Amino acid sequence: MKNFLLVLFLLSIVPHSLFSQTLAEKMGYKSTDKLLIIHGDDVGVSHSQTKATFEAMKNGLVNSTSMMVPTGWSAEVGEMVKEMPDADIGIHITLTNEWLNFNWGPEAGRTAVPGLANEKGHMHANCALVTQNATPEEVEIEIRAQIKAANQMGITPTHLDSHMGCVFYGRPEYLKSYLKIAQELKIPAMINGQIMEGIIKPNLEIFTGINVDNLPIVNEIIMATPENYKAGMEEFYTDALTNLKPGVNVILIHLAFDDEEMNAVTAGHDSYHAPWRQADYDFFTSQKAREILEKQNIKLITWREIGKTL
Repeated sequence: MKNFLLVLFLLSIVPHSLFSQTLAEKMGYKSTDKLLIIHGDDVGVSHSQTKATFEAMKNGLVNSTSMMVPTGWSAEVGEMVKEMPDADIGIHITLTNEWLNFNWGPEAGRTAVPGLANEKGHMHANCALVTQNATPEEVEIEIRAQIKAANQMGITPTHLDSHMGCVFYGRPEYLKSYLKIAQELKIPAMINGQIMEGIIKPNLEIFTGINVDNLPIVNEIIMATPENYKAGMEEFYTDALTNLKPGVNVILIHLAFDDEEMNAVTAGHDSYHAPWRQADYDFFTSQKAREILEKQNIKLITWREIGKTL
């Protein structure tokens, strides 16, 4: 009884805020601070993509990236990171191959994960085909294979995220493996409130063994759509930054140069193509972007900082 009364007393004197801290507060910021990760996806998919992303990290505002391990240029990431050993680099868990003439198969090999390969041995073109064909066990094998390969290239990931969102919007079991592996590695896996409320909480029986209460949840994930591209990328990003809300925000961008290589990689696509990626590079290496961040008092953070809250 004495121990019970002691617990009640301690609960009464400890500020309630300690039990309901936001992710921002756990990192030592105020709940009113506008925090932002400017995250360049897809390094490793091409030389153009990787070079542009690392240049934007050195000379621009981009402060985070994640690599596609099964792609043809992934080994170059391991070489480039030698120049930036403290770079914030995650694994962009890749379960698809969306390009027409630039193809790759699963890192684990077609024999180990046949559901992740089509009749040509390449990964499927979209998430729907992944969901139809790949078992949760195959997805977990592939996630682990990609992380192991990245480690062998000299990459120790700061976080996990998902290419085309296939981990999020496939089977809930895919998401469980993604979160489980991140917790094993003691690194964050990118999710937001929509994923928590829409997928995890309604399927808690699937997420047994996952410390759901300790998942770092970002407030908002921002990414341009094809409609935004048509209206103008500078306008979209200016509006997004000007209206950024307090909390932890991630803006997902895709940087590359509008060159012959990137145009060949993205041939046949009228979105996320080479001109789109050049527009992302141009804005986030611009003086205008710097001025907006300063005017709006936006603080740049990284996944490394989030990882320290785990």
